[in-house]
Amino acid sequence: MHDLKVTSWQLFGHDRLYVNLPDGTAIGWADLGSGTITVLHPRYRDAVTDALARQVPDMPALGEAEPPRPAFAPPPAPRIPPLRRTRMRKGEGEGAAARAPETEAAVPPAPGPRVPEQARPPRQEQTSEPRAERDQEDRRQPPPVKQAQARRAEPATGRTGPPELPALGPADDLAARRPGAALREQLGESGAGALVRVATGALRRQKEADPRRTALAGERRVGAELRRLMRHGWRVLHSVPLPDGTEIGHLLIGPGGVFAVHAEHHPQASVRIGDGTLRIGDADPEPYALGDRFGAGRAQRVLEAYCTFPVPVGTVLVFTGVASLDVVTTPPDVRVLRERQVSALAPLSGVLTPTQVERVYDVARHREAWAGA
Repeated sequence: MHDLKVTSWQLFGHDRLYVNLPDGTAIGWADLGSGTITVLHPRYRDAVTDALARQVPDMPALGEAEPPRPAFAPPPAPRIPPLRRTRMRKGEGEGAAARAPETEAAVPPAPGPRVPEQARPPRQEQTSEPRAERDQEDRRQPPPVKQAQARRAEPATGRTGPPELPALGPADDLAARRPGAALREQLGESGAGALVRVATGALRRQKEADPRRTALAGERRVGAELRRLMRHGWRVLHSVPLPDGTEIGHLLIGPGGVFAVHAEHHPQASVRIGDGTLRIGDADPEPYALGDRFGAGRAQRVLEAYCTFPVPVGTVLVFTGVASLDVVTTPPDVRVLRERQVSALAPLSGVLTPTQVERVYDVARHREAWAGA
């Protein structure tokens, strides 16, 4: 059959020669890349081979492959109509020749030959999902790494941040407490006890000094020294109550960190402290541990529970009214001072920022925060 036409087709990385009937129907092709011949209709086997041999001189080197026979009838191959051209009639001259390109351009290009399913490259539709839908699906299903990070960041209680304190009311605001508030209540200098003492005339001087009054004097003197630090950006709370009935004498909050301050009042006494003992005057040394007995550790746990940053808390032991103070050794997080040495804490800085100082102070002044201390 000499009426067969051989056309070249290159797409998707394939280089083929298609053999078509005079009406444009494809009956076979040769894949120049793989060296195989595919015959769509068995009766045209020889015709397809001869047509390809005329087109490609070394066609005998190409292999031959029969297309698989599907269980169903394949759809008819597309017809490739020949290019339509307008013939010039006699007498039309150059005007008709000038219009010829417009006539050819008006004819739509013929579609390319149909590529069989087995030779067709991977379909792009599998991943051509609209981008908006894919982004939405990604948002609904975060990557496993992000899921794991979210689970690690989430505490066991299901909350992702520190607990919130209730609104601060006058009854829960510790900023109004005075130094030695517990001692004042015991001595009847505040609350109902003061009214009773005034009514019964019991405010006269006692014959023997009450140790509680001596301790209260020390708390007042230390409180006065701590108030001097407020002009340097420090905050002060007094008599912070704890659930077991004890209290932190003073809580100093500022740029240099947080300190649990404890007052010891020993008028005109010589004090020697060190090696876990305390000696006052000529008395025998007594055991005196400087560990967490003044509430520094408990204060740190409470404050860090409501803050999103570390809150280091140290201990400051202040001796008031003493004639001399001899400090041998102390733990690294414990400072032992005389009352006039409290001002040495003012220049300390670099631990908390002004914003962090205010946050710690807001937590520390709330009575509810210390309920679980």
